[in-house]
Amino acid sequence: MRVVLLGPPGAGKGTQAKELVARYEIAQLSTGDMLRAAVAAGTPIGLKAKDIMARGELVPDDVVVAIVGDRIEQPDARRGFILDGFPRTVPQAEALDAMLDEIGKPLDVVLLLQVSDEVSLERLLGRRAAEGRSDDAPEAIENRLRLYHELTEPVVERYRANGTLVGVDGEQPVEDVAREIEDALAQVGAPQA
Repeated sequence: MRVVLLGPPGAGKGTQAKELVARYEIAQLSTGDMLRAAVAAGTPIGLKAKDIMARGELVPDDVVVAIVGDRIEQPDARRGFILDGFPRTVPQAEALDAMLDEIGKPLDVVLLLQVSDEVSLERLLGRRAAEGRSDDAPEAIENRLRLYHELTEPVVERYRANGTLVGVDGEQPVEDVAREIEDALAQVGAPQA
């Protein structure tokens, strides 16, 4: 099973991805986690990404695509994966489709966790207080939401147009969102957990 989780910052993509990983025993590919790990390790990609992420901007497509391409080839991703936070731009979506076409394993479904900007802001400010993430500063959040609307909403429309997008109300309690995701996966023929 190959799933993309889309939604604005704070929609619950990471939370729901962890649920799906546990339920289906497939790999979670979180570009945010991969980039934060690269920053923490001081790798060349991490150094390049650090300031960009702190401003709430998107890391260049070529960097993110390369990270995802390498990760998809890892043994734990062969059984399936959940992409959390990727693709965020149309060029990233095109690159992902090309990568998956090359290995003959297209996406099964793109799940859109729908939340308002107000809910996103509230959740991210709460996460900042709990975890101290620098990319959850108010100015960075506003920039991330602006970039989501400008760059990622066209990706949403691209997947809606090709019939792979399923919308999920992300403002519900976590358990209800998980149940709605499970129903959406059943509709596209995903294997039972």
